[in-house]
Amino acid sequence: MTRPAKGQTLELSITTLAFGGQGLGRLDDFVVFVNGAVPGDVVKAVVTRTKKRYAEARLIEIVQPSPDRRDPVCRHFGTCGGCRWQNLDYAVQLRYKEQQVRDSLERLGGLTEFEMRPIIGVEHPWRYRNKVEFSIGEHDGVLVVGFHPPGRWDRVLPLQECHLLPETTEAVRTTVEEWLRVAGLSPWNPRARTGYARHLAVREARATGEVLVDVVTAPGDIPGAEGLVRLVRTRHPEVVGLLHSSNSGTAEVATGLPHQTLWGRPYLYERLGDLSLKISADAFFQTNSLMAETLYATAAAEAGLTGTEVVWDLYSGIGSIALYMARSARAVLGIELVEAAVRDARTNADLNDIATATWLEGDTRVVLKELLEGSRSLPPGAGRPDVVILDPPRGGLAHKVIARVAAAEPKRVVYVSCNPSTMAPNIAMFQDAGYRLKRVTPVDMFPHTPHIEAVGLLERDPTASSHAEAAEVT
Repeated sequence: MTRPAKGQTLELSITTLAFGGQGLGRLDDFVVFVNGAVPGDVVKAVVTRTKKRYAEARLIEIVQPSPDRRDPVCRHFGTCGGCRWQNLDYAVQLRYKEQQVRDSLERLGGLTEFEMRPIIGVEHPWRYRNKVEFSIGEHDGVLVVGFHPPGRWDRVLPLQECHLLPETTEAVRTTVEEWLRVAGLSPWNPRARTGYARHLAVREARATGEVLVDVVTAPGDIPGAEGLVRLVRTRHPEVVGLLHSSNSGTAEVATGLPHQTLWGRPYLYERLGDLSLKISADAFFQTNSLMAETLYATAAAEAGLTGTEVVWDLYSGIGSIALYMARSARAVLGIELVEAAVRDARTNADLNDIATATWLEGDTRVVLKELLEGSRSLPPGAGRPDVVILDPPRGGLAHKVIARVAAAEPKRVVYVSCNPSTMAPNIAMFQDAGYRLKRVTPVDMFPHTPHIEAVGLLERDPTASSHAEAAEVT
């Protein structure tokens, strides 16, 4: 096996894409990952890092372009890093994402004998993001509102366009950047931990067009905030609320912070199918509103509801999946840790005149234990589940959550995942607990990036014994 040295220039044929989106080539049998290369390229690349089993390299020349290579539409491509597959034909992106899901399930989960359904793509794969968090920093002595370049948390890239964002969101960014400069507010310096203006978060509803704006700063009132409100309202009538959040810590976060409403309301309304949804500033909602409806419709189809089932929706957020399914079920129960999300979920149930949906607030692992051992009562009508919906964070599910879901003995489990590499071992644990993976459908929520969602259906083996002991409910 030939192991290249750091700084060495290689000519490589790129044969596939690795998890994370890098092009993969080989020097004899030694794997080399090349940023910016796509399958079918022949490239020259300089080695930037070498390990025992692989090396990483930086693209310096395309010797022969792949027939699947496309010209990026954004002038910031290659320096921003936010959508690293703009240079790859969209149909080919879908093919690799589908394969990524299959490989994760087979290799990481050891799963076989399941149906892999074709990936569901989007017709227009641009301007789909409904929420963005910009960083505020300094570039050549001037305040800028933009994104961090890859690997550079201490720098902010000046931004002139982003083709994943709605045009209104882009325009709001420009307005706030202009006002911050005129107001003379100092940008945050993460190295020195000095400065005032830190982030700008913008959320835009696709169906209603409403926009919510949140300026994140170090502690202290925004000087002349009434001028910012006046300018934003004048230029952007779509804005329904302007917030000010304070971050007193060193972590580069823009959500979950104490905030005040400078003007308007701290939430917006979105529509999903025939549902109206109230979404607060910090609430989780799928980033791609159009494909969220496709994702939920796929999950609902796998749930196989006939109107007689009880559905438990774990990690239910603002209740969007639960409410999407509520009219096809006898009752739905959502379990969610975040208090504000539970409030939104209850409001959304009232907003849509759905009386069969209830929510329990708390950590899913703990709430499941309490329900199983009887120390917490089920709401009226929400008995043991026939169907459980899981939409966990990227880190996946804890073993105890899986064991306790199995102990509740639903007939079907619908697993909605944004991370195939954690979905796979989770499903393997479900199989150990008496469930079998029937099929998986990838759904592309994030065109031009390596990220992918997938919906998996698991069915309980009718011969499986009770798993109450495995649930560790005592």
